[in-house]
Amino acid sequence: MRLRLDKMSRIPKLPVMTATKENKPNLLNRRPIPRTLGNGLSDADKKDLIINHTKPVVRSGPSTAMPAQRLKRSATAPSSVTVVPKVNKVEKKVVVAPKIAPYDYKARFNDLLGKHKNMKSEFEDLKEKHIEVSDSYEKIKDSVQSTVNERDRLKENLLKTLTELREKSTEFDKLTVDLNIQKIENESLQRKTVLLDEITSSLKLKTAELDKLQSDYNDLSRQHKSLKEETEALRVLTDHLRKISIEFEKLQLDYKEAQQTIAQYKSEADILRNILDAMHKEQRELRNTIQDLKGNIRVYCRIRPPLESELGKPLFNLNVLDACSIEVEKIELLNSARKGKSQHAFSFDGIFTPHSSQEDVFAEVSTMVQSALDGYNVCIFAYGQTGSGKTYTMEGGCGTEQYGIIPRAFNMIFTCMDELKRMGWDITVKASFLEIYNEVIYDLLNSSKDQENHEIKMVNSKGSDVYVSNLKEENVKNSHDFIRLMIFAQRNRQTAATLNNERSSRSHSVAQIKISATHEKRKEKYTSNLNLVDLAGSESGKTSQRMDETKHINRSLSELSKVILSLQTNQSHIPYRNSKLTHLLMPSLGGNSKTLMLVNVNQFDECFSETLNSLRFATKVNNCRVVKAKKNITMFDS
Repeated sequence: MRLRLDKMSRIPKLPVMTATKENKPNLLNRRPIPRTLGNGLSDADKKDLIINHTKPVVRSGPSTAMPAQRLKRSATAPSSVTVVPKVNKVEKKVVVAPKIAPYDYKARFNDLLGKHKNMKSEFEDLKEKHIEVSDSYEKIKDSVQSTVNERDRLKENLLKTLTELREKSTEFDKLTVDLNIQKIENESLQRKTVLLDEITSSLKLKTAELDKLQSDYNDLSRQHKSLKEETEALRVLTDHLRKISIEFEKLQLDYKEAQQTIAQYKSEADILRNILDAMHKEQRELRNTIQDLKGNIRVYCRIRPPLESELGKPLFNLNVLDACSIEVEKIELLNSARKGKSQHAFSFDGIFTPHSSQEDVFAEVSTMVQSALDGYNVCIFAYGQTGSGKTYTMEGGCGTEQYGIIPRAFNMIFTCMDELKRMGWDITVKASFLEIYNEVIYDLLNSSKDQENHEIKMVNSKGSDVYVSNLKEENVKNSHDFIRLMIFAQRNRQTAATLNNERSSRSHSVAQIKISATHEKRKEKYTSNLNLVDLAGSESGKTSQRMDETKHINRSLSELSKVILSLQTNQSHIPYRNSKLTHLLMPSLGGNSKTLMLVNVNQFDECFSETLNSLRFATKVNNCRVVKAKKNITMFDS
C-alpha cells in the first residue's frame, strides 16, 4: 500500500493558469505555470477544471463562460483519443484496453501514466482552443463595440438629417409660395411693360410732331425777327444812302481834284526817279573813274602787331612816312662785316599800321566790293610771309568786330541788295570755296576724300574769263548761310604748324562769289564775280619743316612773280598756265577785272629778308598797268 502511494505521489500535477485579462495565454507569451492547483482558485474553479477540463474564468461582471465539451474516457483502462477537427465537429475513436488485474499495481500505474499523458495532451489542445476562442471573443467584442458606436453615430446623423429635412421642406414650401407670387407679379409686370411700350411709342410720335412744330415756330420767329430787322435796316440804309449820295457828290469833286494832284505827283516822282537813277549812275561812274585813276591793280600794305607771346622778340625799324609810304631798315651788328644801316623805302596805295582795325581795312576795300555790285569783276587777295596775318585779314577771328574782309564783304552785299531791290533789281548770289594744295584743286564744300577732277577752263574762246569744272556752288540767301559755308570750308582746308605759325595755311584758298542781277523794267542784266583769295604763306626752304608743301607754295608764288614781271614789261606772252594759281587769277591780273592786293608783313628781325621780298613783290604788282575793266552789263528781250 505504501509502495502504491509512493507511485501515486510521483504523478505530475496539471499546471493551472489564472484567467485574468492582463495574463491571457497566447502562443508568444508562455510563462511557467505553478504546479499547485489550489493557489488562486476557488472551489468552483477547481471543480470545473476537474470535470470539464476548461480554463478557469475570472468572473468580473455579468459575462458567462461557455462550458467546454466533455470527453468520454474509460473508467478502467487508458485510452488514446485522437481529435480530428472537421467543420466544428470532433470525431473521437475510443480504443478499449484490456482489463488489468487488481493486484497488478505496476500495470495500473502505467495505465494511469498513459491516462495522464492523454489528459495532458488534451489539456494542451484545449488550452490552444481556449486561446483562439479568447482572441475571437475579443475581436467580436471590439467589433460589437465599434458597431454600437457606429450605430449611435448613424442614429445621431439620422436625427440631424431628419431635422434638416424638415427645415428644408419648410423652406421649400416657402420658396414655392414665393415663386408662385413672383410668377404672378412677373406676368402682371409684363402686361404693364407692353402697355408702357405702346404708350412710349405714341409719346415718341407726339414728341416728334411737337419738335417739328417747335422748329417751324422757331423758324417763323426768326424769319419774323429778321424781316423786322431788315425793315429797320432798310429804313436806316435809306437814310444813310441819302447821306452817302450827298457825300459821294462831294467826293467826286474831291476825286477829280486828287487825280489832278496825283498826276502832278507822278510826273514829279518820275522826274525825281530819273534824277535818282542818274545820280546813282553818275555816282557809280565817278566811283569807278576814281578807281580807274588809282589803277585797276591797287596795293595796300598791312603791318601785323606782335602778339603778347611775341613781345620779347627783336624788331627791325619800320617807319611809316605818310599814308602811302613806309621805310624799313635793319641795324647790322657791330662785329659784322657790313656796318651801318640799310634803308628801303616803298610806296603803295595805302598803309595800315599795327593799330588799324579790321573795320579800317574794310573801309578801303569796300569800294571794290561795291564795284562787284555795279557789275565789275573784282579780285582781292592777301600776300605775305607765313604768320604775317593774311588769313586773319581775309577771314578774321571770333566775333563781329574781328570779322575779316570775306564775311564783311558778304554783309555789305546783302545790305546793298535791299536797296537795289527797291530800285527794281532782282539779285541772286552764289558762293563756292576751293583750295590749291600741291598744284591740285580741291572743292572745300565737298568733304569726301574721293573728289572729281577739277580743271580750269575758259568761259569762251574770245574772252579771258575762266571757271573751275565740277565745283559745287551754293545759293546764298543771307549772311548767316554764307558764314556757315565759310566755317565748313575752313574745316576742310589744309593747315599745319610751322616755325613761324602754329596754324599756317598750306594751300591757296579762294572764295568765289557770283552776283547775278536783272532789271525787268530797263531790260538790263549783269553777272559779276568777286574772288577773295588767301594765298599760302611764303617761307624759306631752309626753315621749313614740310619741304614738299613749301616747294609747291614757293613755286606757285614764283610763277605769280613771273606773271607780274611779264605784265610790267608788257611782254607778248604771259605765262599764266605755268601754275594753277596764276591760271585762276588770269582774269584778275590781265583781264577784265579790278584787283586789290594786300601785302601783309611783320616787324620781327628774323623775318626781315622775307618781309623785304614781300614788299618788293608788292611794288612790282603796284607798277603793273592792265586794261581798263569793263562793266558786264547786257540788254535782253522779254
